[in-house]
Amino acid sequence: MSISSRFLQRTHRYILQHDMIRSGETVVIGFSGGVDSLALLVALYELRPQLDCQLHIAHLDHQLRSDSASDAEFVERCANSLNLPFTIDKIDIPSLIRQRGQSIEAIARTARYDFFESVSKEIEATKVALGHHRSDQAETVLMNLIRGAALTGLRGILPIRDGKFIRPLLDFSRTEIEEFVAEQDLHPCEDSTNWDRNYLRNRIRLDLLPLLKRDYNHNIQNTLVQNSELLRAESDYLEDVARNALDVCLVEPATHDVVILDRLTFLRHHPALRRRILRLAVCQIQGDMKELAFNHSESMLQLSESISPNRQLNLPNNLEFLRAYNQLIIQRAISEIDEFEYHVAVPGDNNFPALNAVMTSIIVEASGGGTSYVTDGKFQAVFDVDQIQLPLKIRSRRAGDRFQPFGMKGTKKVKDILIDAKIPQRMRKYVPILVSGDEILWVIGHRTSDKCKVSNKTRRFLRLTYSSGPQRVP
Repeated sequence: MSISSRFLQRTHRYILQHDMIRSGETVVIGFSGGVDSLALLVALYELRPQLDCQLHIAHLDHQLRSDSASDAEFVERCANSLNLPFTIDKIDIPSLIRQRGQSIEAIARTARYDFFESVSKEIEATKVALGHHRSDQAETVLMNLIRGAALTGLRGILPIRDGKFIRPLLDFSRTEIEEFVAEQDLHPCEDSTNWDRNYLRNRIRLDLLPLLKRDYNHNIQNTLVQNSELLRAESDYLEDVARNALDVCLVEPATHDVVILDRLTFLRHHPALRRRILRLAVCQIQGDMKELAFNHSESMLQLSESISPNRQLNLPNNLEFLRAYNQLIIQRAISEIDEFEYHVAVPGDNNFPALNAVMTSIIVEASGGGTSYVTDGKFQAVFDVDQIQLPLKIRSRRAGDRFQPFGMKGTKKVKDILIDAKIPQRMRKYVPILVSGDEILWVIGHRTSDKCKVSNKTRRFLRLTYSSGPQRVP
């Protein structure tokens, strides 16, 4: 059997093993014109009848080389020779580097994946095939180890990521790929940046791996790849366990803005799971965990275990982690406001933008005693409207605020009410206060005042309902 036949058989088997391509799917091929992507293109083209799929070539010119336009011309010739549809675009990566100050690798990778997503959406493709192979896998594992990646990083490159990005050649070495392309009598593009030692991956491929192979382990590539496969299986198992643990710890359903965990439930889990729970919580908001380093995870763990009931720390990408008594909160950082004050329409509907909240107020005529309108005083309240001095206002808490809670004879500081309720200090100025003139009628979410309360003599009732959006800690 020829090299080409064996190569195609193994590729087909690997695709089926990982359920990469299903009948009727459209697959975008990320095609740089290099040897890896050329082998991928030819293999998928030859396997089209068995896979029953449609192919579309996508090429992004990063403009990092003066001759990069010739790669795009090569891609177009290949697409036309195979009668395949294609999309070619370019992006000025050097300009983006100057604007953002990030590494070339990070910006180019983001641009490339954004491009693939855009093409996929435009042509309604369900998969994107990339030409990563075993040599890439070994380089990635070693690079992540050097950078201090956790277990998820040491898994290396996944055969399928996000159910969309597939690597049909991940079971092949670079040598096997080069032999396949040579037997096909194909001539790929040569990318001079592959020899630029300014890039970490290139230094690992050109210098470190040959050194390790020569002086330490002749089979280092396979060793790294095998370890990645073992770690991938263990990591996948722990990920499932951690996701279940995260669900158990949630105080309320997570959103894309905030995740709130019960601290005591969280601390009952093994430390290995705690790290994963926190990383999954960050991923819930951010979509990935790429910028979350070891020191971030450790700082969150230390804050979770500390005796300090209220503290916060900043995380990458404008996220923050807060310890609020026995709640652990990961959220997008939001702008703080010093104070707020709104007039309350009576009757009517009211919107309070700074609080992401609304309040409805209605006046009801008495029909047989005020006690039927008693509420718990948290997010619904009722007052004797004829005892109230209008207009009503909702405002932020002020130093020295006092009021007479419902059922009490004396007054109490609003601050003490909030401390008793274990409201973190940082949140207290955001607790809305309903006032009538200088009189506090309602500490919303907590207690109503004994003033203006309903009684058997009440003839008209003011019924208030307050509701807010997803809970955020300011």
